[in-house]
Amino acid sequence: MPEEIQEWPRSTRWIHAGFALAVTLLLFSELDMKAIWKKVGELPFRHLLFHMHMWIGMFAAVIVIAFWVQVFSNKNLRSHLFPYSGTYLDNVCTDIRGLANGKLPPSGMRGGVPGMVHGFGLTAVTGMALLGFIMFFLIPNYGVAAPIGFYQLPKKMHDFLSSFVWLYWWGHIGMATLHASKSPAILRVFRP
Repeated sequence: MPEEIQEWPRSTRWIHAGFALAVTLLLFSELDMKAIWKKVGELPFRHLLFHMHMWIGMFAAVIVIAFWVQVFSNKNLRSHLFPYSGTYLDNVCTDIRGLANGKLPPSGMRGGVPGMVHGFGLTAVTGMALLGFIMFFLIPNYGVAAPIGFYQLPKKMHDFLSSFVWLYWWGHIGMATLHASKSPAILRVFRP
């Protein structure tokens, strides 16, 4: 008997699109950015990336909050992202057996391995957004002066989490591409 796949709510699809765009811009902008207080010999473009990263980061924090509001207000979405009981947990076991046999899990809000991995990604990005939000207010005059010493603690944690977000980003795109090649139905998440 085929399981019933729940469609993504429209608001979640829009938040996902904004989330994906913001995280992508943030990841790539951080590759070559420098703060103004590190200006000796630096190109103005690197300072622009620093400011862009800060302001897109604040926008991303708003998107993360909107995503969590969706999670807490939608039981099915919450169970998809954190499939630790019931049918959603059974789907994790089913997906692992299927993956061992070369079968990709179905798309949609059903929990399973894709949902659990989505939950890990949301948690990592939430940590980065929270730390970035704190860092934003520890940088005097939006980057024209060096921050106080305490700044290094959230910065090191932010940098540490960025490694996980990079892995998640590449894995998410890779798996979405693989899924789309096998079943175009997965692209429904981008339908407004």
